[in-house]
Amino acid sequence: MKATQWILLICLLIAQFNADFCRASPTGVEEEDDIQNDDYGDYDEDESATLDSQPPKVAENAFSEPPFFEQQEIVMKAKPGDTVILNCDARNFAISNVAMWYKDSTLVANGQNAISNRVEVMKNNSLKLTSVTAEDADDYYCAVLPQNVRQHTKLTVGARLSILCDDRDVTDRSQTFKQGDRHTLLCQTFLPNKTDIKWSFNGQRFATSAEDTANGVIVLENVDEENVGLYQCLGDDGSSDPPHGMLTIDVQYSPKVSTHRHHVNTQEGGSAQLYCDYRANPIAISFFIKDGKTLTLSDKYSIKNSLHKQHNRTTLMIKHVDENDLGEYLCHVENSIGSNEVRVQLSYNPETPQFENMTIDGNMVTMHWLVRSLQPLSEAMLDYKMTGSFTWSTVSMIKTHRHEKESGIWKITHQMELTPGLWHARVKTKNTHDWSHFSPEHDFTIEEASSVIDEGAVPPEDLVRAGFGPVGGDSKNTACLVSLLPGLIVAAFSISLLQL
Repeated sequence: MKATQWILLICLLIAQFNADFCRASPTGVEEEDDIQNDDYGDYDEDESATLDSQPPKVAENAFSEPPFFEQQEIVMKAKPGDTVILNCDARNFAISNVAMWYKDSTLVANGQNAISNRVEVMKNNSLKLTSVTAEDADDYYCAVLPQNVRQHTKLTVGARLSILCDDRDVTDRSQTFKQGDRHTLLCQTFLPNKTDIKWSFNGQRFATSAEDTANGVIVLENVDEENVGLYQCLGDDGSSDPPHGMLTIDVQYSPKVSTHRHHVNTQEGGSAQLYCDYRANPIAISFFIKDGKTLTLSDKYSIKNSLHKQHNRTTLMIKHVDENDLGEYLCHVENSIGSNEVRVQLSYNPETPQFENMTIDGNMVTMHWLVRSLQPLSEAMLDYKMTGSFTWSTVSMIKTHRHEKESGIWKITHQMELTPGLWHARVKTKNTHDWSHFSPEHDFTIEEASSVIDEGAVPPEDLVRAGFGPVGGDSKNTACLVSLLPGLIVAAFSISLLQL
């Protein structure tokens, strides 16, 4: 009995121990977890930073969200001498990232370390270039590693010389102005040395005041057609390759209208042609007006447009002329800028004489004029006067003949002798109907006869003939006689003294 009781007691104790052990295991683990959690929470900041198994949150974010650029392509413009900052503004840039700068394909900066002495890396990875020159112009790009995302910056550096029009850079460009405008052109250089600014217009040196030239300024007042052309500026710095630039200017202007025949001669039952020449920008339209009415195309009137010596020409052709067709016609031309017109008179009178040419032989003058007249000329009158005279002298000329090449054109010739000086002449003619208008004045000069004789020259024969020598003879004898003249005079004077 006793032994059996002991065995049962031992079994009960073992069972009790196993039950307690099973119940204690979960509780122990939970408490251990609590203790570990509490201990982890009690670590200070320095101890947690030393745990290699816990990476920084910034590295986790950088790995999950890689860096990127909002703009991949940037364009920048600078002038020589400027300081330029090229940004490398990458989003999600992490501590594990590195920014590399390249100029084209050449490395210029590695992180915060600049490889080229022409650049400086700023703390925000921007690249700083000081006093840029034309050599600094290129394609720069910032590469963020290890992801190798890039941002390109296209840097252009202006020329060493710039032309400004009303404070706008117009170097090597074209500008269109409007008639009557006022514009200021400024030529400036970006060089360390002093330069001499020189302007030219259509290949000719531009005439400006000394002050404006020194400042490189041209002021165009009341712009018109004559301002059209090529303007060039040179910055003369004494080098073999000075900076230069150009500007092409176009001007929009109202029509410029003219004609060489303000008076047109015709005859009863014949035909007549009236024309006007014009230039205009932009393009213009032209037409003829008589008695306030615009002439339209008909059996009587026809209009022809053509190009004549770089001018636009509009010609009105009139058939079967009668008295009603005589009178004043207006050639009217207009465009979007303005309008202009010229007057042409149609009549049976001779047209206004036109000076052709003249010859001057000493004091003798021979002058020629041309006159259009379908009717025969009956008279011609020449007026002439010297500068300073208030009245004209008049001579009637009747020496006229038809021009050899064209019928209806007459040639007038007159010869006269005038004293030296500046003279003015004009002519008018008369046909079987009436007188023409006076021609425009023609100015000419009669020179003084030269009275200076070259000491080394042989005197002319007529001078010798009028003096002491014989008629004719050879030049050596004549020169000999002239050389003996002082001796003969002295001898004659001595003989006279002896007689006294």
